[in-house]
Amino acid sequence: MRKAIFISIIVILVAITGYVYWFYYNPYSDGSREGVLQKFSRKGNLFKTYEGEMIQLGFGQRGAAINSQYYYFSVDDVTLADSLEKCLGKIVRLHYIQYRRSLPWRGENYNSINAEKGQYMVDRIEEVRDATY
Repeated sequence: MRKAIFISIIVILVAITGYVYWFYYNPYSDGSREGVLQKFSRKGNLFKTYEGEMIQLGFGQRGAAINSQYYYFSVDDVTLADSLEKCLGKIVRLHYIQYRRSLPWRGENYNSINAEKGQYMVDRIEEVRDATY
């Protein structure tokens, strides 16, 4: 009987560990996004993180109206955040990692705002150039 309880506990612990790893730590995708960096701030109640908002180049269709596409992301590196603050109003290409679910110390959850669900963490700036209007 004790052996069955021990094996059951081990199976439950492995299942919980696998779930947490798969949804919170295993990256779902990575790639680059380009647009005009419109807003960048540090916020949070308990965990202060850097949050950014970018208007992507071009137009996207949502419903019947044509709107510009906004991209919301988080940054956890202070050095990168300082560099991004200097890029406000410029066209930037950012490399991101997308996770399936969000953790509070990694940043905000923008599932209801971004076109694709998930938590987007920017890890580097690939290119910066002046915006020409």
